[in-house]
Amino acid sequence: MSGPREKITVEHVTDPAMLVSLRRDWNRLVDESRRPTVFLTWEWLHAWWIHFGKGLRLHLLLVRDPSGRLIGLGPFCIERMGVVWPMRVLRFLGSRRVGSDYLDLLAARGAEREVSAAIFRTFLEDRSWDIAELSDLLDESITLRFLLGQAREARCALGVATGEYCPFLPLAPSMEEYQDSLGRSKRSRLKRAKRAVEELGSTYRMADTPELLMPALDELFELHAKRWAARGLPGNFADPLVKSFHHEVAQGIGPEGLMRIYTLEYRGRAIACDYVLQRGATVYFYQSAFDPDPALEEYSPGHTLLASCLEDSVARGAREFDFLRGREEYKARWTTEARETRTLTLVPREHGAAYARLLGNQAVRWTKRKVRELLPRGRT
Repeated sequence: MSGPREKITVEHVTDPAMLVSLRRDWNRLVDESRRPTVFLTWEWLHAWWIHFGKGLRLHLLLVRDPSGRLIGLGPFCIERMGVVWPMRVLRFLGSRRVGSDYLDLLAARGAEREVSAAIFRTFLEDRSWDIAELSDLLDESITLRFLLGQAREARCALGVATGEYCPFLPLAPSMEEYQDSLGRSKRSRLKRAKRAVEELGSTYRMADTPELLMPALDELFELHAKRWAARGLPGNFADPLVKSFHHEVAQGIGPEGLMRIYTLEYRGRAIACDYVLQRGATVYFYQSAFDPDPALEEYSPGHTLLASCLEDSVARGAREFDFLRGREEYKARWTTEARETRTLTLVPREHGAAYARLLGNQAVRWTKRKVRELLPRGRT
């Protein structure tokens, strides 16, 4: 399809075999975008599709300029939901099973509005899905900055819900400035903690190549399972598919040094692991794990390792350390700054049944909320 003024085309890709050929242009778009993120890279989303795409339909929208150059991409898939009233739901690749924060449309810098408009026009014409549920969006995302306004103008049925709370820590440009930013009291506590674990005989190591990352990931999985087993729960990595997904990502971005696992070792075994990803000047703190042994608790191995990880991030030139989703107490020790993600639900008016259903559901929720507001306090 093409727009007479925009002079760009939108190509639908539904054949998974075509994914491999898109790797170079896909990652070029990530780097050309205003907010490059590891969770939109080809390696992350391709690995997600391989491991979690069963039963889904690939639905990529490739936006090209008049010369054929790729200037935008909608990384979608379609999932069939429901039995009594089945619906075809359009989602971002990566939106389930693993934490993929900050999903969005991809667009070359300066072409965001143009790309969004082209993709939205396909939304109005496409009958292969009924409702779009686009999650993990930042307020400055292309989807919320441009596509949401275009959808409002077209009088689509819309809903925007709050998603995840994501703390982040801006990093100083030099180690000296970073240490100053900690303050005297925190610097002293960290030095004492580091001295204590070193006097215990612990050592630090770091994995940043596929050969080193594979065993380091397995150590992290084991520690994570121990911690959750103590709570009687399986943990995030109990699913073999999730483990395999992370091994796949390590093979894809490990050679570029964009995945690292920091380990604190004691008597030949890992007692704490930090799993980080990096794209550009941002380090993403994806997962931590530590040994729940009460004998180690006084040494705070997890906190001490995180301090080392932050120092190494500064040394590597990172300007932001993103703790990603979650309100865990340990994150609040480092920062009070945070972002929130959103989920956009969208149904074009042309999608009659889905449009009526969403409007009906919104009316029911509004009525229930008003009834609760009118009821005297103490009533249930």
